[in-house]
Amino acid sequence: MRGLIAVLPVEVRYFGAATGQRALWLSNHISWLDIVILAALYPQRFVSKSEVADWPVIGPLARAAGTLFIQRGNAAGLQQALLAQLQQGHSVIVFAEGTTTCGDRVAPFHGRLLSAAQGKQTLLQPIALGYYQHGHRDRLAPFVGDEQFHQHLWRLLGSAPIQARVHFLTPICSTSGNRQQLASRAREQIAQVLEVPLAAAAGRRKDSSATKVSTAGINARKSLSNPA
Repeated sequence: MRGLIAVLPVEVRYFGAATGQRALWLSNHISWLDIVILAALYPQRFVSKSEVADWPVIGPLARAAGTLFIQRGNAAGLQQALLAQLQQGHSVIVFAEGTTTCGDRVAPFHGRLLSAAQGKQTLLQPIALGYYQHGHRDRLAPFVGDEQFHQHLWRLLGSAPIQARVHFLTPICSTSGNRQQLASRAREQIAQVLEVPLAAAAGRRKDSSATKVSTAGINARKSLSNPA
């Protein structure tokens, strides 16, 4: 993974540090780059959709990293796989939105993914990921829609430098609420750090109180910089 980063036009900046304890890591999801960047620093297990195993470049790397490839809709298999890894003392990284976004919002987190952590009283490690160019949110890094992996990789290789920012947030005790409360708490922390809104399940954006504070701060800074 480090070798792949070295040939990509991506500069990675890490903020904070992950817990050293066994944990279920919960991250927002923007691109296949997320896997490369996190694995380059912390070689943990990942949960990924099964088709990733067949992708060029990323597929072999993901298999070598011990990624758990799950068929969509197989919730029971996913829970068993997560529980088995946690019982063996491994940390597991989950992209809790279940899909990628453009990085301009945080989609709902699937609370059922936290069941395995609650059963073993495992810490939850929220992670906020963002991609930027010249201080603005980058539009090339997101891997969304029907674009093919090789097409996205080719465009990325021709890109101007992109800065990836990875924020490790304060861990959450898995016994401090039910799974949906914990998922919402982690999601709101991530949205606040990234200064983006929460997206409602139907596609509407829904601001939490924390996000509203962040948005108010952004608007205030814009007003000061542009009095007109």
